[in-house]
Amino acid sequence: MSDHFSGPAVIGDPAVDITDFYAFPSPGRPGNLVLIMDVFPLATPQSLFSDVVTHRFRLRPLTRSDGSITVGAKEHRIDVRFGDVLEGGAIQKGRIATSDGREASFVVGTPLEQDGMRVFAGLVSDPFFMDVEAALRTDMSGKLSLNTAVNTVELRDVLSIVVEIPFDQIVEQFGGATLIAAISETVVTRRGNPIRLERVGRPEMKNVIIANSARDPRTKGVELRDLYNREDAFALSNVYRPLYESRLDTNLSFWDGLDGHTAWPVGPDTPHPLRDLLIDDFLVLDLSRPFAPGGFLEIERALLADRSHMTAGGRWLDDDILDELLTLMVNGGQGERLGDGVDAPTQPASFSFPYVREPNKRADIPLPAFLRN
Repeated sequence: MSDHFSGPAVIGDPAVDITDFYAFPSPGRPGNLVLIMDVFPLATPQSLFSDVVTHRFRLRPLTRSDGSITVGAKEHRIDVRFGDVLEGGAIQKGRIATSDGREASFVVGTPLEQDGMRVFAGLVSDPFFMDVEAALRTDMSGKLSLNTAVNTVELRDVLSIVVEIPFDQIVEQFGGATLIAAISETVVTRRGNPIRLERVGRPEMKNVIIANSARDPRTKGVELRDLYNREDAFALSNVYRPLYESRLDTNLSFWDGLDGHTAWPVGPDTPHPLRDLLIDDFLVLDLSRPFAPGGFLEIERALLADRSHMTAGGRWLDDDILDELLTLMVNGGQGERLGDGVDAPTQPASFSFPYVREPNKRADIPLPAFLRN
């Protein structure tokens, strides 16, 4: 499920569990960037944002050369924090602060616009869509089993943080670079030191690509997702990086073989061709390009093909990320488009701020089968 329940640690505290991350140019306000972090899977009207963690967006410049991208050292941060709700109260308040000095206070459930910056936080319909059981069957059986077309996330809700900011100062800070990396994190501070609880760049990195620990002899039986969550996406640990690489090499080769053909040849001492691209786990956007749906992985595919990219990349709310990822992994985009048959969320995204849709507030829906089991 995108990044829902992406490791034992976050399953124990849904308020810090990032379910999804989206980044795209504003559809209606050119020159603005929209960042969305969803937390708290299966949220209800009683769910609250954590008053302990910092919800953080991080941006860095990228340089493209020779079919690869290099991450720059400069960074723009946006931190969102929430206060506690007093006993008997119903209103939760939040505060946003950016690394270039913008600050604002807001009330959960009420959109705010101040000095060109827009902020919204509240309960919304979960914008993700996927047949989770079909993906699990495929992963466990080793056969493409994507024929049920049931949206596991239908009518469910999450807590969402939506930030829209002008990006001209960010591009200036990055020396004119418009190709950027974007990630989301939940962070706590202990004795003055930040501790990362979870991070999300691309969807399904943890739950589809990393999760299965049965195939790779080097990491067999090891739950890597909690370690991976605590890593800095822009500076992976030299100790644990070889473990992530080994797991990705093995599991990416598994997905490649599901159609009986090899789209990504791998030698005995060479990495899987997708490994180094995907282990740089962040959304890639080009701020010089206008908003357009369907840009997920387009810049990455252009890098692999050594061609110029055509879109802003990133990830729009209605992008069918599972179909894009499956097709890339299984046939390299050179055959039929693969998918789970679920092509839209419970409610399509709005093209107006805050883009997310009103909550469903359904208390009659049972737990998804994969959680019951």
